[in-house]
Amino acid sequence: MFAYVGGKYRQAKWISKYLPKDFERYAEVFGGAMWTYINGNINVDDVHYNDFNSQMANLLYCCSEYDKFIPILESRDAQDEDEFYRCKDDVLEVINSGNNINMPDFDLAAEYAYIITQCFSGIMSEKVKYVNLKGKYNSKYNSFVGRVKNPKVQKKLGKVKAVSMTFEDFIPRVDGEKTLLYLDPPYYGTENLYAFHNFTKEKHKELADMLNECESKWILSYYEFDEMKEWYPESEYKWVRKDFKKASMASSGKKQTVGTELLIIKE
Repeated sequence: MFAYVGGKYRQAKWISKYLPKDFERYAEVFGGAMWTYINGNINVDDVHYNDFNSQMANLLYCCSEYDKFIPILESRDAQDEDEFYRCKDDVLEVINSGNNINMPDFDLAAEYAYIITQCFSGIMSEKVKYVNLKGKYNSKYNSFVGRVKNPKVQKKLGKVKAVSMTFEDFIPRVDGEKTLLYLDPPYYGTENLYAFHNFTKEKHKELADMLNECESKWILSYYEFDEMKEWYPESEYKWVRKDFKKASMASSGKKQTVGTELLIIKE
């Protein structure tokens, strides 16, 4: 739905090629910007979104009630530096007071969207700074609002049930033989790039243990690291690799770097 660290805007259609044929419930465990669902070929009525970051979960909850959300989004003009920092102050006040959100909070979601679409990589923090496009490019805020207003996107958004939980609590809630889990956890060694998370390096092993026991089919996105072949043996699961350019790493005068995306699939 918007630029965000680790987002799967480019990979969504590729991931869709490996969807199992028989599932009735779709659940994103580490939802983020939810590109895999929005851009992918996923057409079921029972759709679940989870993100430990309650600001992000509230935003997707509000997107699912787009008729109420659109007028609030449209009340702000993009690329207003003063408005950016006013929104930042409001959001930080909520975060610093415990980040307890009575979802859906449409005003807070609009402020959060205003920040993450007009800063680098969509990362919200106390140090986040406004990015002035100087009229050279279309604002990502406007692009986001346009997606929320798009009837094809609305058809998908209207099915989404959004919550903010740990993966340990969320997976049992949606697990089942007719469930497909899509998991895009913080990649190994990059955990601290994500805002408001509780995911440590030790959590990778805990996630593997849970996935090896659950009933659901699942697709797991990762970059490779040493322990993976032990945790997800290629004799038991399908492994698929593909190189993608890293858009967020591009800068003036430099080529985009390439990363090898890995899918591990339980069919």
